[in-house]
Amino acid sequence: MRLVIVGAGKVGTTLIEKLSKEKHDVIIVDVDDEKVERLVNKYDIRGIAGGGCDRSVLQEAEVSKADFFIACTSRDELNILSCMLAKKMGAKYSVARVRDPEFYSEEDYMSKEFSIDMPFNPELRTAEEIAQILKFPSAVNIETFADGSVVMIELLIKKGNPIIDKSVVDIIKEYEVKLLFSMVERDGKVFIPRGDFVIKEGDRIHITATEQEIAAFSKDMQMYKKRAKSVFIVGGGKIAYYLAKNLIESRVNVTIIDIDEERCRELSEKLPEATILCGDGTDQDVLSEEGIAKCDACVALTGMDEENVIIALYAASKKVAKVVSKVDRATVAQMVRNLGLDTVVSPRNVIANKILRFVRSRREGGDGSINRLYNILDKAEALEFIATAECKFLNIPLKDLKIKNNYLVNGIVRNKEYIIPTGDSYIAEGDAVLIVTTDKNVTDLNRLIK
Repeated sequence: MRLVIVGAGKVGTTLIEKLSKEKHDVIIVDVDDEKVERLVNKYDIRGIAGGGCDRSVLQEAEVSKADFFIACTSRDELNILSCMLAKKMGAKYSVARVRDPEFYSEEDYMSKEFSIDMPFNPELRTAEEIAQILKFPSAVNIETFADGSVVMIELLIKKGNPIIDKSVVDIIKEYEVKLLFSMVERDGKVFIPRGDFVIKEGDRIHITATEQEIAAFSKDMQMYKKRAKSVFIVGGGKIAYYLAKNLIESRVNVTIIDIDEERCRELSEKLPEATILCGDGTDQDVLSEEGIAKCDACVALTGMDEENVIIALYAASKKVAKVVSKVDRATVAQMVRNLGLDTVVSPRNVIANKILRFVRSRREGGDGSINRLYNILDKAEALEFIATAECKFLNIPLKDLKIKNNYLVNGIVRNKEYIIPTGDSYIAEGDAVLIVTTDKNVTDLNRLIK
């Protein structure tokens, strides 16, 4: 497919990296010719130096032949206008980055009046992901599927955990739990475990079940942490605003500290229920004086990865039960993992996964049924499909299907009920079907069978 991306910032670069791996025809447009040249040389794509609202530039990018036009510059107005122009010139689908809360609140209006097929807000989506993690602090990361009927959580298996050196099948029998071991990360590799797979110290396990079953299992493993009721946020940017608003609606006590006095005044007006402090969130004495050790969770959201790592390490040293840090650079994120800090979020990856799902569900050969996509280390994916009439194996028991070796049916949700698949289970039209695979570029459910 042909994709034109306007904006070579963090989100645009991440999209180029992921989309080029899927062998799409990608064209980057940006006013910075040095950025364009660097991306062209690195990813072997086409590039044009110019503005996204310049008709001659878009003509040179052959927008009229584009399957997807993605505008992700730092300016909302430019993104909206360039998408309108691209659609008028013939682009099939348009995607626009819209960060301003007032703009984004009119999502339905933008889609209808401005011909934007998918507006996206990286800060809002990242805040939603962090809020979900804070509701289940035992998890390193958490993904919801089937409108919340089932979740996949990531747990870090530390020294002393009772499931170490036990096989998957023995763990399920011993704890009598209704869940699936979906994936295991070990030494930079991702495994889809079978029953005889043995869990080791340091593994990051991904398990799928209902929230109730996972809560019971984490209690049995002595990993359960109560939902955070007081959250200390360092950094007062857009993610902090969206996160605080979300948490306050859930009756969580929120404290935000930021060094910018004007921003603090603005947050005080917009979030009267929160405690807003003006100070240096990277100063350990300041954090100590403001009571970081007394909170249930600390979220580091400054504009610098290194600062967030330092803040997270300090919070962990003060025995804060849950620590979350925003880290965009992959090298820094891996360093954080090596330091033992479990939960890291990356706005660029959060939104890239959402756009990838949108692209795949509408690509030629796909059936448009992809509902969710969760990428793990770029080596495995968890996907949710809605089984349509085009599915070739409806109502056939799974034991009678030739399922590919690198695929796992991770669950079936029917009428909001999570079904752990067995050989006698079947997929019916309208079911939400959860799949885990190390295969790439999966576009429809029929890829499951040989």
